[in-house]
Amino acid sequence: MRERFDRLIPSMLLWAVWATALPAQEQGQLDGGTFEHSVHGSFAGTETFAIRMRGEDIVAVGRVTREGGPEALRSMEVGLRLDGSGRPLRYELQTREGPALHVIVNRTGSRLRVTTTSDEGERFTECLASDRMLILEREIAHHYVAVARYLRAAADPRTLDLEVLVPAESRMVPLRIRGLSRDSLPFDNTTVPATRYSLMVGDEETVVWVGTTDGLVLSVAIPERGWAARRIARP
Repeated sequence: MRERFDRLIPSMLLWAVWATALPAQEQGQLDGGTFEHSVHGSFAGTETFAIRMRGEDIVAVGRVTREGGPEALRSMEVGLRLDGSGRPLRYELQTREGPALHVIVNRTGSRLRVTTTSDEGERFTECLASDRMLILEREIAHHYVAVARYLRAAADPRTLDLEVLVPAESRMVPLRIRGLSRDSLPFDNTTVPATRYSLMVGDEETVVWVGTTDGLVLSVAIPERGWAARRIARP
């Protein structure tokens, strides 16, 4: 599995904002742990992930196991990679249990090519890899780590005008920040201060809670879907 993930690895353009600011002692594992997923308040699975530097590249890998009916995605693996200059190199998602889905995003020059293979066949789409675009699967919590880093780096997050490539859906949608407020969440047997960001990803509201002191993504929710993910463990 380790060798597979070494090849699986993808990309996220805006990770460069994070990577170039890291001191030398942090050039190893950057983040990792476990999220617990729920749907309409009921347990729906887990997500484990690790984000680390590998040479000059940033690598993020994860596995999501979801419970549900026969049509639900029950298990998937994802990988992300970008190079030291901030260019997206590769993204890959593949289901291991449940309906077959295999998505690959490769960078060619200034464009990203999305190849999607499912029971319905294979399709291809392309989009421009602009400097305000990021890659985000809506119900994979650790993908919001890049969003959080970008929000925290902005002088006023409410002025951000971003685009999101949703690879599993082969489409681009805008990302807008509707507002932010101070909050707190239970974590590691205590209560930690957090910033609550209200986002619009396409036409869906998404709420992200980010730790005020350490920048960790603590929780993500898409209210219209009834989906939420809460961080329960870290290295």
